[in-house]
Amino acid sequence: MQCDHCGNRATFIIRAEYTDFVDVADYPYTEKAFITWYIMQCQTCSRPTFTESSKIVNGDLTKIIAGPSATILYPIERTPLTDLPEIIEQKYTEALKVRNISPSSCAVLVRKTLEAICRHENAQGRVLADKLKNLANSGRIPQTLADVALHLKQLGNLGAHFNEDEVTQDDVTIILDFVELLLEYLYVAPAKIEAVQKRLSK
Repeated sequence: MQCDHCGNRATFIIRAEYTDFVDVADYPYTEKAFITWYIMQCQTCSRPTFTESSKIVNGDLTKIIAGPSATILYPIERTPLTDLPEIIEQKYTEALKVRNISPSSCAVLVRKTLEAICRHENAQGRVLADKLKNLANSGRIPQTLADVALHLKQLGNLGAHFNEDEVTQDDVTIILDFVELLLEYLYVAPAKIEAVQKRLSK
């Protein structure tokens, strides 16, 4: 399966597993839900993945009624944002795909996401920093978010050039938090507000 640490499709070795069962409230009392947890190690990057597999069986354990279904509990997948303009969503999704593989590449792709935002918003300016300031001066984003965007641009520059001070995995968490804050303000929240207004108008 795909490893969410290194991004490769890889073979995993099960290092530990444990199975428990519980009664199922939505079924007759004889049915049981079997839950198995697995700690697995990726053979490409050697990092762990923690998964949960569940299935519902009949009382004499001879027939599977539902499942099995599996969920990755760790590493926690970052849920992509919705309601983004197409080109912005493309660059943002590319950044998410490499977040655990290459911190520097993630930072660069977030910078490209900022460039896509500025193009979509028709922000004026010669360079990206000028365009981000224009978004704030025009009232499209508050100054606080403009400052956040400038920091993202600087981290993107750091990732794009050979430097002793590399972008780290901890930086990636902050970078994605910041760009998602900006995307939420510009596109996600307005779409949710519009949906609520349409519902209330009915």
